[in-house]
Amino acid sequence: MESGYITGAPDKIEKESRHKPKAITIKKIEPGLKSIDIIHLIEALEGIKLDFDHLYYYEHTGLLVPSLKKSQGRGVPKLYSTEDFIILRWLISLQKNGINVNRFRDIIDFIKEKMPDVLETPQNWNLITDGKSIKFVNKVTRKTFELAKDTSQYLFSFSKD
Repeated sequence: MESGYITGAPDKIEKESRHKPKAITIKKIEPGLKSIDIIHLIEALEGIKLDFDHLYYYEHTGLLVPSLKKSQGRGVPKLYSTEDFIILRWLISLQKNGINVNRFRDIIDFIKEKMPDVLETPQNWNLITDGKSIKFVNKVTRKTFELAKDTSQYLFSFSKD
């Protein structure tokens, strides 16, 4: 007689061997935020209904490209880093205060060229705006710089603290 145990519903009783290994599926967990995660977080944190079309536009115009995994075809999720998410929150914050996407694009291009450390560690920076001016404050060094409105140059004002 074979040793084993009984499994299944009462009307379908099957005998399984104790020695038969069950298949275990290991799912690889990838770091990062999927597009749907981004959409839900923006809605929860900012009260803004962001959609896939906006993320698509930001990606295809080079404004916000997922840094962990770019678009690789249908069914393959894009993965955004925490830094990408922070930059998107800056954009949403500026839009809520009346600053348009093209101005934000100019600011990001300027920062990429002149102050890339802001984009490398956006978690260290607070963006403050009143809809007219934009100020970045480094939470670690307490340095600030302000981007003046409607000028072709940017004004830097660093605090002494």
